[in-house]
Amino acid sequence: MSLILGALLACAAGLAGTLLCPDESARRSRMPLLAVFLAGGLAWHAPARAGEALRGPARVLDGGTVMVGASRVSLYGIAAPDADQTCSDAQDRTYACGRAAARALADLIGTDAITCEPRAAEAGGAVVALCRVGGEDLGAWMVAQGLAVPDRVATPTYAAAADRAWGRRLGLWSGVFQDPAERRGRRADAARLRDAG
Repeated sequence: MSLILGALLACAAGLAGTLLCPDESARRSRMPLLAVFLAGGLAWHAPARAGEALRGPARVLDGGTVMVGASRVSLYGIAAPDADQTCSDAQDRTYACGRAAARALADLIGTDAITCEPRAAEAGGAVVALCRVGGEDLGAWMVAQGLAVPDRVATPTYAAAADRAWGRRLGLWSGVFQDPAERRGRRADAARLRDAG
């Protein structure tokens, strides 16, 4: 709605400039001036700029990804199992660790609004952000519960929490799992090869 309002205001400003400041001697078109006003109006009413905090209710896609409004947000500093990933527990039984991680994150968030501070952008338009519900850092909580591993390339911030979860054999650490960061890397490599070929 604000985009339409911005376009209308820009058009009105351009039209007012044409009517109030006629240039009959040069007989030139006022279209470039109108285009400048229109572009300025659209930029003024554009969506939030990159780097601005995202706030609102979240929809959990998997243990490391949420939707905040129309924005896809990857939790900063962690790699969580994909929604369809399976792992083995301490008795070597297969379980849906990806769904378990997503469910735990959804339970933590509940119906509360989250706040996400963007750190970077991913290919495909996703935002990488440090997200919190109340004062709780979602990425730190996921790693501390053993439901995700730290992305050691991005930041060593969660390494101590991962060591504690490993020592207590929590979540993923209670059995055998494929490292979500390695899995993500292989998917990215396969996509690059597919796009190049």
